[in-house]
Amino acid sequence: MIEPVVALPTREHPPVSRIMWVWFQQELRLLVREPVAVFFSLAFPLVIYVFIGIPYANIEVGGGIRFIDTMVPGLIGTVGSNLLLMGMPIYLSELRTRGVTKRYRTLPLPGWVFAVAVLAAMMVLVVFSYAVVLTLVGIRHGLLAQIANPLFVILNIALLAWLSCLGFMLGALPLSTRTTQALSAVVFFVMFFGSGAATPLEGLPQILRDVLAWNPLKQWFDVLIGMYTNQPVAAEAWWKLVLAIPLALVTAVLGLRFWRKD
Repeated sequence: MIEPVVALPTREHPPVSRIMWVWFQQELRLLVREPVAVFFSLAFPLVIYVFIGIPYANIEVGGGIRFIDTMVPGLIGTVGSNLLLMGMPIYLSELRTRGVTKRYRTLPLPGWVFAVAVLAAMMVLVVFSYAVVLTLVGIRHGLLAQIANPLFVILNIALLAWLSCLGFMLGALPLSTRTTQALSAVVFFVMFFGSGAATPLEGLPQILRDVLAWNPLKQWFDVLIGMYTNQPVAAEAWWKLVLAIPLALVTAVLGLRFWRKD
């Protein structure tokens, strides 16, 4: 006698969108509890604004443009570069050194779900910090109409993508967390202060200014400042900015290779 085959009930997996939403909430809670991430995404730009922006805000730098007008793109860029060049590498390095990423890989989920969740959580902090900084500057000094220029907005989004590639590579390097902290700090502060976002570079020796002219963050800020203040942007600034695109691709590819080898 042939016994009937009983089909076992199959367990349905939740949709990827639901998994991503839960994972995003988890990553966001972890980031908010991380004081380093909160400080570098919000407190540091406010320190720059209070001690450099406010005292010289209404000084005219030419053509009816105030000093604070030239600082706004730098303050916006500082928020993203702080979190993505320092916060994200340190966070990824901690996950890697603790073996958390290896446990993630045992889950029946594609790796991009984790990447999207982490990046989305980072972007929430970035957008929140944007809102705080721009609100304070807008209330005290006013914002220029170019803040809503679609090209200006697109360039800022592109800057975030570029910073994400570089930050991911720094976090994927096979280094200890302390070494990653030191390396990311050096990269950020050299690029930030070498961009002229905090203080002008005119007082530096010419040879040093020639070297800093190839600082990718300076190239982004030069174009963004020109866009925001509605001033013509030199063709040289545009083609130097275009050269930053291959750098982003190279850092993204290297980051993926290091990450997969871990």
